[in-house]
Amino acid sequence: MKKYNPENRIIVLIFAFALLGLLIWGRFFYLSIILHDHYTAKAKNISDNSGVAVPRGSIFLTDKNNLPYAAALNKEFSFIYAIPKKVNDPVELAKKIAPILELEESFLVQKLSKKDDPYEIIKRKVSDTVVDAIKVLKEPALGVDNETLRYYPEGLNLSQVIGFLGFNKNGQAGQYGLEEYYDEELSGLFSSADLILTIDSAIQIKAGTLIVDAVKAWSADSGSIIVMNPKNGNILAMASFPEFDANNYSAVSDKNIFMNPATLKRYEPGSVFKPLIMAIGIETGAVTPETEYYNTGSVKVADRTMSNSIPDKILGWQTMTMVLEQSLNTGAVFVQQKIPKDIFLKYLKDFGVDSKTGIDVAEMSGDISPLLTGRDVNYATASFGQGVAVTPIELLRALSAVANGGKLIRPHLVSKVVFHDGKTSETDEILQARIVSPETSAKLVNMLVKVIENGSGRRAQVKGYTIAGKTGTAQIPDLKNGGYLDENIHTFVAFAPAYDPRFIALIKLDSPRGSQFSESTVVPVFKNLAEFIFNYLEIPPDKPVE
Repeated sequence: MKKYNPENRIIVLIFAFALLGLLIWGRFFYLSIILHDHYTAKAKNISDNSGVAVPRGSIFLTDKNNLPYAAALNKEFSFIYAIPKKVNDPVELAKKIAPILELEESFLVQKLSKKDDPYEIIKRKVSDTVVDAIKVLKEPALGVDNETLRYYPEGLNLSQVIGFLGFNKNGQAGQYGLEEYYDEELSGLFSSADLILTIDSAIQIKAGTLIVDAVKAWSADSGSIIVMNPKNGNILAMASFPEFDANNYSAVSDKNIFMNPATLKRYEPGSVFKPLIMAIGIETGAVTPETEYYNTGSVKVADRTMSNSIPDKILGWQTMTMVLEQSLNTGAVFVQQKIPKDIFLKYLKDFGVDSKTGIDVAEMSGDISPLLTGRDVNYATASFGQGVAVTPIELLRALSAVANGGKLIRPHLVSKVVFHDGKTSETDEILQARIVSPETSAKLVNMLVKVIENGSGRRAQVKGYTIAGKTGTAQIPDLKNGGYLDENIHTFVAFAPAYDPRFIALIKLDSPRGSQFSESTVVPVFKNLAEFIFNYLEIPPDKPVE
């Protein structure tokens, strides 16, 4: 038997360590010397395009069972890069890869012709098929890598609410919507946070589908739906159309589409404003639901004659309840004229129609400045929602005070911020003020139920449920020539169950074609939405089915 020599073992170990060291040094030389320019350029690209030290927080919706549904998250994407300094024939290579990448040859030639460039990204977010096709080429001047980018799932109609992760002079930053408003929390330097929204994924998807269908059905310019809990301000859905693809926001030519119309675009609301006027009248004792006035179809204020939408209809003595049922402009003017102007103006301000709501995205305030002139005609037109302007979220907040017993609440989109260290911060439900008494609120609810049962909101009825609401058909101001255009904005705001509301919804269509009045366009949309919510949230009926 051959005798074991321990020196041989030592020699083998020395050789192994030497070989390992040589491999490590060789790898280091390759990475640091041979590919130095490539990785320096890549690192600079990452630094210029990220601006964050930790992954950006995600944004989640939930459903009635608190199951999460991602609305914005980070996702790995493949991209194709080139090493132009290794390209021998830019024109030939561009011709070869243009069909694969679906890019213009001229664009590729320009990218590939930078002789001293060690690293140039050619195309981001490429499919596995494209990656495989590029790898098959075995072209040393081309490479495939991965990067983490923001991804927004489709089908939510939430792009204007969420916003997007874009670029500014300092790198990446949230732009528009929640991405901008909560940019600091989402992109925390050492511990980013996730946002848990009040928005219910099922209700949001339904609202999004309904508003898209309504805009198309009536050839409207645009439309919005907001659904909110009127008791605590939780936004359950906020959908608008048209919207944009947040995954490809750079393709948008008109930047106005980035703006959320529910919070950033104000309009003259029309008759949907009348419940606020009636609430002021009842709260101040100027009128009661049973107060009567004689309707002649028109009323003259100063040098201007104001008429109902159909002047020669519903003439004679009418109660205040009938004023809302039939949406009589002359009745709204009657109420306004019985209230001192300073009191009238104070209550409108208390309802918040000229101030921001405090919602946690960018918003603008309404405009009731024409009333500051003190002119009788301006006060009269304001009584039926003309000459004053509000955002949809301001209008919804104001009418929620009618629905919830007289309290002004703060609408909000985020229910909770969850930090990556495990800490959480929940949004406080803020009662901003009490505007009218519970008694006034109860009287208004009864009147608005009659609007649904007997008036312009009949098409909103759902068997077994009491619903309260008000329609509005508003003219659009002609900003160039003065006066009004021959176009309308249709709005319907309603809440249910009327005497213990679980939700209030606003449906709005801009310049719908084919019907003059909102009772034909937006009211049926509410019925469809309400039926879904009643079933989805398992809200029991509150009245016998006839």
